[in-house]
Amino acid sequence: MHKGTHPPHGPVALRGRAAGHPFRTGTARVPDAAGRRERLGRRYDEREAS
Repeated sequence: MHKGTHPPHGPVALRGRAAGHPFRTGTARVPDAAGRRERLGRRYDEREAS
C-alpha cells in the first residue's frame, strides 16, 4: 500500500440510520424456532386434510 494515499483511521461516528440499527442498539429480535415449527406443522396439516 502506498504511504500517504489514505486518510488516517480515527473513531467512526455513527449517524442517522446506522446508529439506530437493531444490532447496534441491542434491540435485535432472536428468531423463535419453536414457533416457526408449529406454523409449518399447521400449514402441512391443513394441506393433508384438504
